[in-house]
Amino acid sequence: MKIFLVICLVAASLAAEDVLRGILRSPKETLKLYGDFKSQEHLKFLASEDRMRFRLFRSNAQLVAQANEEGGSAVFGLNFFSALTEDEKQQYLGLNVTGHDENPMHVASSSFSAPEKKLWTNEGLVTAVKNQGSCGSCWTFGAVGGLETRYHGVSGKLRSFAEQEYLDCVYEGQRNGCNGGWPDNCYDYSKKNGGRLASTADYVYTQKDGSCKGSSKPDAMVAAKINGYTSVSPTEAANIQALASGSLSVAFEVTNYFQQYRNGIIKDTTCTGRPNHAVTAVGYTSKFVLVKNSWGGSWGDRGFVKFARGYPSNCGLFKYSSYPKLVTTGQSDNTPSDKATDYRPSEDDDVKPDPQPNPDCKDRASNCRSDWCKYANIAEDYCQKTCNKCDGGDDGECPSGTIRCSDGVCRHEHMC
Repeated sequence: MKIFLVICLVAASLAAEDVLRGILRSPKETLKLYGDFKSQEHLKFLASEDRMRFRLFRSNAQLVAQANEEGGSAVFGLNFFSALTEDEKQQYLGLNVTGHDENPMHVASSSFSAPEKKLWTNEGLVTAVKNQGSCGSCWTFGAVGGLETRYHGVSGKLRSFAEQEYLDCVYEGQRNGCNGGWPDNCYDYSKKNGGRLASTADYVYTQKDGSCKGSSKPDAMVAAKINGYTSVSPTEAANIQALASGSLSVAFEVTNYFQQYRNGIIKDTTCTGRPNHAVTAVGYTSKFVLVKNSWGGSWGDRGFVKFARGYPSNCGLFKYSSYPKLVTTGQSDNTPSDKATDYRPSEDDDVKPDPQPNPDCKDRASNCRSDWCKYANIAEDYCQKTCNKCDGGDDGECPSGTIRCSDGVCRHEHMC
């Protein structure tokens, strides 16, 4: 009986092994994957730097493999963070928490009952994911995101507002906005300047701090003006209550673990307790809070991430939330709405599995996913079924560089 249990435990352990684990055991296969990665990310390095980048890549690939083997709902993968130094990673953050404590507790004053689910993306009231680039301007994106749905509630128009105005103007004469900031300072700036904020179309984002041009750009706050901000009590319940009426500017701690997120519902246990990134909460279900990031659509779940509900930590996600106070002007915003994201997460809380085409063969590795298929050696050597690499076409030939092994599966010869 004991032998049977040991066999079962070993089998379960092997079944949970991530596809990367087997590759990382082989220096040759790891180098091959690194080459595929550089090709996908359009990276080229001199020889001395390439050795350093390879070590970073291998370390992050090991992190991804371990994270996927933990068996939670979240899925992790390689992305543009996988070959960056720690200093380079910091440039994609930008929340300056110095002098700011978590929000104070407030006595609930509203009798409004939040619905069980509210996904502003699915109502077409969230703009497309943007990319802050290597400028620590996340604080501007969090603030602008917290404004979008609330301005629509007053005007009936979805507007893409200008992060660049906040980046150029909020700390003008004090410091470079790419070195960090605080979202609520954006709302204070607007209040001091007549409640204004330009549109992205009129004040384009440049990924660098420039001179303030706010007074020379058209004011896109036509139907309402920003008159300060409201802080949300630092509890999940208070955040859900506020999120039911509109998007929120929120802040949390980004970890190396979080940076490699691909999709699913995340529970990060690696936080140390200091917030460093501002984003926008744009909805919730009974299982997750949906957050819009500012690292472009290739990161995460098309630029979005799902944080677990009922998880006390969440790296401080509920402790620093706010949203702008708006005062109506009585004027109509007659400019057509800006384009909304077409991202529509499932409202039934399910994380749908990747399709598994071609039932006539098997994946060599467990835990294959379609997003691994962009890496040639994973697709052809490890995830043939998932990546539809079992057959070479109607004539039955294997793909170039592979042969048909004794089990009928096309692989590189050394893998048979």
